[in-house]
Amino acid sequence: MEDKVDEIEEEEEESLLNECISSSKFIRSLIHRKDKLIVKEKLPFNSKFKRTVVVGDIHGDYKKLVEVLRQAKLIDSKNNWIGKDAVLVQVGDLMDRGDDTKKVLDLMIKIKKQATNNVFILLGNHELLNLGYDYSDTTKGDIESFGGLSQRYKEFSINGKYGNLLRKEMNITMILDDNLYVHAGLLPKYAKIGMDQMNERAHTALINSDVPEEEFNYDLPLFDEEVFGIRGGPIWDRSLAEDTEEEVCEKLEETLKITNAKRMIIGHTVQKFGAINTKCENKLILIDVGLTRRYGGYFGYLEMLNNKGEIWARYEKKN
Repeated sequence: MEDKVDEIEEEEEESLLNECISSSKFIRSLIHRKDKLIVKEKLPFNSKFKRTVVVGDIHGDYKKLVEVLRQAKLIDSKNNWIGKDAVLVQVGDLMDRGDDTKKVLDLMIKIKKQATNNVFILLGNHELLNLGYDYSDTTKGDIESFGGLSQRYKEFSINGKYGNLLRKEMNITMILDDNLYVHAGLLPKYAKIGMDQMNERAHTALINSDVPEEEFNYDLPLFDEEVFGIRGGPIWDRSLAEDTEEEVCEKLEETLKITNAKRMIIGHTVQKFGAINTKCENKLILIDVGLTRRYGGYFGYLEMLNNKGEIWARYEKKN
């Protein structure tokens, strides 16, 4: 009886999802965005890279990830890295909601290795959820692609295929050139901890919380670490994205002063109708355009032409 109820619920959920996708396709057909210049400075940005490409939340949508990276001329038709003059920053949430987490991780690991020091991937709240045995947004197709839930978690362990990336390499936040990158938003309280200290504490908690399923409990360091805090933490906070500029800009300025950055770039909070938006005189840039079909399947990414001192919102698909 319970199996039958679960089957009905899955069918209803899939039906609702398909309705949302159809609606999103209709909305996308009405929107024809052109690339938009967000920032233009008199002098080139101080960077060793000609271009910086920043990509928002992927959520298990391998096809859209490939589409974005090819359009940005970072990978070729065989998905090999070709962005010799460029650097890629992905701001977290590679997984959940879509079925292709495994393929997404495989591709990111591949190009990270090929690009040496030109690919950076940040932790999102959905990476944290999965490492804490929370699969509330993990799809059946995702789990099956790993060969089951237990095998999936084994591959996320420190000795598993993806453990080193998830637990040791992906930082909570980073500064590249004059830009501060974080998944959800960095409030002054957390900025005062220090960038290196935040990342070190995150890695330590994730490594020390790597236990077999049967030993899992809510006393693990993962659940006590302040930098993973749900209320205002850098991978959870939505206040910078959702509050008014009157409420946001003062906090933003304080964080930028503490971190010695010019602007903050974040994902996490999906922007309406696939737009990249800004606040506080372009010092806060919100880049989660809803790439995955679960959020509309929009297309967009941020590109900095460092040699020209320009920041562009890219929407146009070009051959």
